[in-house]
Amino acid sequence: MKLRLLFLAIAVTTFTASNGQNVDEILSKYFSNTGGLDKWKALKSRTSAGKAMMGPGQEFPFSVYEMAPNRQKFVINVQGTELIAQAYDGKDAWMLNPFAGGKDPVKMDDEQAKDVKDEMFEDNFIDYGKKGHEVTLEGTEEIDGVKCFKIKLVRNKKNDKDDITEYHFFDSENFVPIVVARYIRSGPQKGTEVRTYLSDYQEVGGLMFPFSMEQKVNGQTGFKMTIEKITLNDIADESIFAFPKK
Repeated sequence: MKLRLLFLAIAVTTFTASNGQNVDEILSKYFSNTGGLDKWKALKSRTSAGKAMMGPGQEFPFSVYEMAPNRQKFVINVQGTELIAQAYDGKDAWMLNPFAGGKDPVKMDDEQAKDVKDEMFEDNFIDYGKKGHEVTLEGTEEIDGVKCFKIKLVRNKKNDKDDITEYHFFDSENFVPIVVARYIRSGPQKGTEVRTYLSDYQEVGGLMFPFSMEQKVNGQTGFKMTIEKITLNDIADESIFAFPKK
């Protein structure tokens, strides 16, 4: 591992010298081009609504509620029935799936809840050093004909939590991420790469967001979201994330 990191360090140094870019400059342009760092830091909640595709010809309305520091709730409406794919209230990660015979919400076990609990609302690249993350530039890579800066993000590198490694591919012309590669952390597919393709960036409240997100595993689309509306700083009551009490 240390030898591999040494080779990467040499490659990054060479790349930076020849291209005049380093990782902080790229991230600075990213935030500048998408609305400005101050506006991103001022963002405290977001609600997204649109259509989710979960198979050929299967399209359902969805809503995603997110609130700082790490509250979230993902709701899918399937033929008038509400399915809560995942939710987190700061203490409990939970879900509700009436189609699996469950009329009541259930808490996720520790293994299932890993990704949900570790997902923070604020962009991981904001003050990444203070958060204990490590960010490195690993050169360029072409994605579907687009030259991208390949940035490696290791979340919680300086904390006691498990490291979470991701790769973010930033369009070298517009300095926005168009692909994020993550790895399944539990279950039979543990270690499998999942790529999320981001496109159709649109402005909302002075900030730029991707309105199309497509997840692929081994090149095959498993899930796709088309956002129709985003509202910002609209959630005042965090009780909407709470695990329901009987």
